[in-house]
Amino acid sequence: MAEDPHVTVVIPVFDDPDGLRRCTEALLDQTYRPDRVLVVVVDNGSTLDVAESMPNDPRFVLLHEPRPGSYTARNTAMAAATGEVLAFTDADCTPARDWLAEGIVALRASDCDAVGGAVRMTFRGDRPKTAPEIFESVEGFPQQRYIERDGFAVTANLFVRADAMRKVGPFDSSLRSGGDMQWCHRLRGCGGKLGYAPLALVEHPARTTWTDLGRKALRVGRGLAEHRGVGGKRALARAALSDLRAGTAVWRRVWHAAEPVRRDDKIRYATAFSYVRVLRTYGQLAKLSESRSAPPPEGTKQP
Repeated sequence: MAEDPHVTVVIPVFDDPDGLRRCTEALLDQTYRPDRVLVVVVDNGSTLDVAESMPNDPRFVLLHEPRPGSYTARNTAMAAATGEVLAFTDADCTPARDWLAEGIVALRASDCDAVGGAVRMTFRGDRPKTAPEIFESVEGFPQQRYIERDGFAVTANLFVRADAMRKVGPFDSSLRSGGDMQWCHRLRGCGGKLGYAPLALVEHPARTTWTDLGRKALRVGRGLAEHRGVGGKRALARAALSDLRAGTAVWRRVWHAAEPVRRDDKIRYATAFSYVRVLRTYGQLAKLSESRSAPPPEGTKQP
């Protein structure tokens, strides 16, 4: 890899002009060589005007992808990408000034095909106060744990060598959640390596309401079902039951956990954790029910 490789930053956006403005302003202020950066934003069918959030800068390109799904939007962006590195983030993320520089350093200093950077949660006040915020402060995007234990990195902060992306192929556009997990597992399945880049930092606002937390839990649950369903319906049912058990076990383990620290915060965290696991379980079982009720492939004999 060249010392200062050309980088394409990929950002899907849906109805978040304010977040996109913060994100693009942060990208304008990067320490990395500006002549080596292309930013491709893909409007994924927004009803709000996101074009007004785009800088008047030829390095920033706005594309449109009407088909729903952030992974579909990312694939559209990749078709327009140039250079040796793809850097993925989201419209609601704010990259640090040295985000691109540190991500490139991490790739060049290792034999990894991709690296995931750190995602730091931000809060409306000086610290998390609501139960959803407290939950997010612990469980929001634990990128190092995802990489080292679960073998994937979230696309809120992911750097990929372009040749590795070509080898593995695009994201599965049929997935509404978990496409980053599935792609990273495909990368590792073909011998690729994934590493952690703690100094390549983006910030992400914590979800503050039960509604927002619930929406994400349902989406993640359905995404997990699509991913886990590869192992069969029994494996999916076992995984859903495991999620449900974790939602009750948290009330025992939270008292011995390092975070949250305060007793009241532990109670709020455990409440939100249980809520999320119940909804994730519901999302997985709903997907399982859909698969059971789906008509058999054409030509299959009926009992």
